[in-house]
Amino acid sequence: MSNLISENYAEQLKQLHKNSEGFGAGGITVKHYPLIKNMVLKNNVGSILDYGCGKGHFIEYAKANFPGVRVAGFDVASEQYAKLPDGKFDMVVCLDVMEHVEFGALSHVLSEIRQRTGKIFICSVANYPAKKLLSDGRNAHVTQLPFGYWFTLFSGYFKVLKFTVTGEGDQEAIFICSKLNPTANWR
Repeated sequence: MSNLISENYAEQLKQLHKNSEGFGAGGITVKHYPLIKNMVLKNNVGSILDYGCGKGHFIEYAKANFPGVRVAGFDVASEQYAKLPDGKFDMVVCLDVMEHVEFGALSHVLSEIRQRTGKIFICSVANYPAKKLLSDGRNAHVTQLPFGYWFTLFSGYFKVLKFTVTGEGDQEAIFICSKLNPTANWR
């Protein structure tokens, strides 16, 4: 398929989306919407890309709550959102997605996101086994890494402005990042 996802894994994710009403439906990530809304208003955001949008729950929320803001989505496991939109977006959100990205594809995915991020990148990550299993028996959270690793990884592509541990048992986190100025010495 591409360097964003292996063909076999893409098919398994499509099956999960098709067979599970709640998979990719935004149930876990809705708690982050108020924070995102605040960031949209505070940063004069005119466009949002939901990268890994699942069934489009956040897209519906954004269209209803941010009139005049251009909203688009992309998800490798969705027919409706299968095409990655061209161009930059003021904000890119990636909610409960990174743990579903195969480890070998993380750099490709983050490069794609960086190319499309105009101002802000907001990413939530779950660091626990998913309730769902893939058809090959693997856990649906194929990449579970310590938050320090995620912080270091994101820092190679963005300036991490804020990192907050959320969720039960401190097993979820949200990262708020800005574009990385490669000549700045902020580290």
